Amino acid sequence: MLKRIFNNTPLNLTIVLAAAILTFLPTLKMYFYMDEWGNLYEWTHGYQYRYSVFPGEIFHFLFETFGLNATGYYATGLVGYALSVVIFYLLVSRTLKSKLLGLIAGLVYATCPIGINTVQMVWTYVAEGGYPLTVALLILLYLVVGYFQEKKIYYFILAAVCFLLFLELEPRRVFLFLPLLFLFDYFYNFKNIIPNIGFFLRQATFLLIFIAYYRYNVTLSNIILHSGVVFLSGPSTFDWQTKANFSKVALTSAEPLISLTNILLAGPWILLSERLKGHVDLVDIKQVYQVVIATLSLAGLIVVLALKTKKQWGLLLLFSLGWIYANILGFYIFSSPGVNDAPHRYLSLAAPGYALFVTLSIASLYTFFVRRNKKAKPMLKRMFAGLLLGIIAINFLSVKINFDKFNDFHGKPARAFYKSLKEYYPTLPPDSILYFQTPPSPAVKYKLSRIYGGSNYGVPATIAVFYPERKKEELVWATDLVKVEEFIKSDKTRIDRVFAFYYDDNGLWDKTEEVRKKLAADLGTKL
Repeated sequence: MLKRIFNNTPLNLTIVLAAAILTFLPTLKMYFYMDEWGNLYEWTHGYQYRYSVFPGEIFHFLFETFGLNATGYYATGLVGYALSVVIFYLLVSRTLKSKLLGLIAGLVYATCPIGINTVQMVWTYVAEGGYPLTVALLILLYLVVGYFQEKKIYYFILAAVCFLLFLELEPRRVFLFLPLLFLFDYFYNFKNIIPNIGFFLRQATFLLIFIAYYRYNVTLSNIILHSGVVFLSGPSTFDWQTKANFSKVALTSAEPLISLTNILLAGPWILLSERLKGHVDLVDIKQVYQVVIATLSLAGLIVVLALKTKKQWGLLLLFSLGWIYANILGFYIFSSPGVNDAPHRYLSLAAPGYALFVTLSIASLYTFFVRRNKKAKPMLKRMFAGLLLGIIAINFLSVKINFDKFNDFHGKPARAFYKSLKEYYPTLPPDSILYFQTPPSPAVKYKLSRIYGGSNYGVPATIAVFYPERKKEELVWATDLVKVEEFIKSDKTRIDRVFAFYYDDNGLWDKTEEVRKKLAADLGTKL
């Protein structure tokens, strides 16, 4: 009966979809953050919209649809994430020809903490480098698998067209697809160390598309709109020398290996790491080398056992490790050198690779031990089922703790802050100063700085997002009473445009009347 249930695709899709939604439901409580305030200021104040990259178009479309309702933005991100889980289930089910393994992989991916900090900003969650990028990669791999299994050329042609399309839609991230397509083709069709001519032709196709886009501005839209006429771009200004230096460092540094270890250990290591903070420097190879060696040795042993058990599983385990490591190296070289913890926002593309590794590891170990002791099969089945459920549960818990922690730090306080601000003062007069007091706690000061900070236009622009009638130049922001006194010094009537607030862990409090009276008393002015 269970076998019949697990072979039910609609039911499996419902299960993985429910797991994805349940895991990421706390993201609906998050709020606009950092750089996003600059875009929101422009759009609430009628700036002429210009954007050269598609992710910007997505963000603007969300603004046109939801305005300042942050929940709508994050709900869109949740839909994108859930879609990636569904496609991943279909990909694994087709690749391994097993709906049960597809279900396991889907559940592991739906609940894993790898790269989940990408949700902290709408921009990375919904637009650039987040789960839309993962969806694009999974679509490409699904088409390539279709070509390998059915030998129908239209699958490969569609994959090539999609690759060109994705380059145009996500130009700053899709370069990561090249090594992954290379590795997947190599390990899926592995027969000899040196592959056949078909492999080189397929990879040459993707490489030529990549070069044509980045060097000669060949895009799908140009081809369609200009009837095949391609316009050459000027010389690239990309700093290849710096990236080449980063590449040399990355290939000889232990830092990417620490990042790989962080990902493979996932939720259990994340929870343990919290307890080790202050006692162990988790980015220092000298202090964690034993963990790194033990983890990578165990991963290598699992690959060897998988190759002996079922060659395809062993090869795809190697691919999954390559998938994770290529993501780490890609961002180490092109964006963020150093050690990344598992939830780091740059690692979301590695999450399906981690899920594939866990799935095949459990399947390989179970099969290996069952073949050696068939009488122990019932016990082994219960043991490995328990192991799988334990991994899923701990990963889910680590995700929940991460999301709840960020919501307590930013999502809930930011929502409450701006709601209170608008309730206290639905409108603000021009030439106003907003004075924010806080207790001496550095943590509270930092939390407040993250609530209204990050805009390239400054804090007044962030406040003005909620007062479209006011330009950023018409508002002044202060955290020091001296600045407020200077504001009214030249014109004492400006005291009526002083708005004061006190912010602490309990929220935002209006102190305008109290501060105005104090200022009036100090300056000998009657209100």
